[in-house]
Amino acid sequence: MTKRALATLATATLLSACGSVPVPPEQFYRLEAPPVAAPDPQRGGVLRVHDLVLQTALDSDSLQRLDGVRLLPRTHSRWVAPLDRLVTDALVLGLSRARVCELVKGSADPGDETWSLRGRIVDFVEVVAAAGDGNRARVTLELWLQQGDRVAMHDEFAHEEAIAGSGDEAVVQALSRGLAGVVGDVVARMRAQDLFAKARPAAADVPIAAPAR
Repeated sequence: MTKRALATLATATLLSACGSVPVPPEQFYRLEAPPVAAPDPQRGGVLRVHDLVLQTALDSDSLQRLDGVRLLPRTHSRWVAPLDRLVTDALVLGLSRARVCELVKGSADPGDETWSLRGRIVDFVEVVAAAGDGNRARVTLELWLQQGDRVAMHDEFAHEEAIAGSGDEAVVQALSRGLAGVVGDVVARMRAQDLFAKARPAAADVPIAAPAR
């Protein structure tokens, strides 16, 4: 048998072997919705959450695992929509359900707003732990809140959650909890700074009661 025939036979054998290996099906995931809180009658105004910007190091399609400086995509485990869209929607819903103000809008919702929240997604990954420790889900958002041209709040909010169990579903659940933790930290900061408080009458505007006779 000639060398060419041997090469052809080897290629055919290799292709046949590759064709017999089953390809794992793609799995699609979404984030869990944040919890609902009771409304606060002391809060007012309209907050618009603009679309978050995804760091270029993060893939917007598949789940990611961070091992040191290596970012490893899970090829067959994908988000049901681009990651920046999913996180933005979850942030809008989380702030709306936390009742931080009268109304929370997305970037495409019509009408005016009192406040604008912008930011970027710094981390949204499974972090490979050192030997003996379990992997963790890390969520980090850099956010800044503006009223007109004035910056009322600017900080980086980070939260890590232990991954309870194995598999992609456990990772997604941990990432959802991490994002809910970030939303909780943002809400706590907004309340600590007394943001979105309804306008209170100034002392000069408060009517003085007539003296009793």
